[in-house]
Amino acid sequence: MKKAGIFAIAAITAIAAWWVAAAPAPHHSPTVALTIDGEAERAALAVDRSADFDSGLEVLEATVPGYDDVVFLDQGQRWLLSAMDGRIWSYDPVARKAEPFVDPPLMAAGLHESPTEHDTVYFCASRLWGRTYPEGERVGLYRLSVSTRKIEPLVLDVPDTVIDGQRAWGLADAGAPQSVRGVASGKQRPLAFCNDLEVSADGKRIYFSEPFAYAGASMGGGAVPEAVAFRGNGRIWMHEVVTGQTRLVAQGMHFPDGLLVDLHPSQDQEQAILTSLTTGFQIARVHVSGPKAGRIELVQNGLAGMCDGMDRDAAGRIWCAMYAQRSPLMTWLHGKPWAKEVLLRLPLNLMPQPKTTGVLVLSPDAAEPLYSAWYTGAKLVHNASALPGPDGYVYMAPFSSKQRGIVRIKNPLRDP
Repeated sequence: MKKAGIFAIAAITAIAAWWVAAAPAPHHSPTVALTIDGEAERAALAVDRSADFDSGLEVLEATVPGYDDVVFLDQGQRWLLSAMDGRIWSYDPVARKAEPFVDPPLMAAGLHESPTEHDTVYFCASRLWGRTYPEGERVGLYRLSVSTRKIEPLVLDVPDTVIDGQRAWGLADAGAPQSVRGVASGKQRPLAFCNDLEVSADGKRIYFSEPFAYAGASMGGGAVPEAVAFRGNGRIWMHEVVTGQTRLVAQGMHFPDGLLVDLHPSQDQEQAILTSLTTGFQIARVHVSGPKAGRIELVQNGLAGMCDGMDRDAAGRIWCAMYAQRSPLMTWLHGKPWAKEVLLRLPLNLMPQPKTTGVLVLSPDAAEPLYSAWYTGAKLVHNASALPGPDGYVYMAPFSSKQRGIVRIKNPLRDP
């Protein structure tokens, strides 16, 4: 056999061996094609105010590193920020001084004050990709007593449920997998990723998201393969504060992240929650009780970027932090699962990430875009939260360990 033939056979054999060895794990095997029609993007473009956002964005000097979320305490006189150095920082907006407040397990995210116990702040704790942590620190839902700085875990383990990764479904109360004060009704597992949370208006229920659950689950770069695969590995859980019960609300979702209780003026308590499906460029309504319990409805599909954290202002409008703009490559890939089979065999963390970030404001029912803005520059990188403050500003959360300072813009929708 000629040398050229031997070389060709060797090359084919090497490629075949690589193809098999580098195959994505089953939880990343792409199966669903997502077609993005552009309607949501066009609707947001009609209310685009990027130029005003760019000119109005400012960074207040502070030593706090990049952070994921902010909670305003004592009518805005003191803030807590979940920083990427793993600590929760406090910030005095009058003195404009930031300092470490408490060192929680792993990295805190999704800070939320209890609406009924104002000395209590709930938060998620998860691993940040590329970081190492002391042995024994656990992913979980935690409670912080602000006055004593005491931290206690609320949920560390959850029922072990099976996901097929191809369809999402919600669960009504009856028959939903649950655990009570850490004792599961069946097999349980450690919580793998606690990303964001929301507290009911009466302070009795905490909803929290688990975007995916497998070895290596982490914030940041650890989510890149999940974003490419677009496989429904996510779950949403609900924790009863009084009873200690934790039950499954929905699973099979595409990276559920930010959470909001749906407005319910004619109901005693919420019957639905909203969640951002970040890597699917969607927002969904999950019915958790009432006649529609168990149903999931898309209210935004094909957003122009990744909606991360979601917060409401005093008028009920929804502020979505757009972590990154949807790239033409990702738009194309989501419609071509076969192409993902190739890409998922490559070192995805070396992929260039879009640097454009921004904000999208929606009507209280999440149906109508009211304001949108995109920004590319050093003042704001990877916006993780957009939080209307008590002082007429909206505060952004730059999820970048290289950034320092408090990022804000005057609220463009503030009522006179």
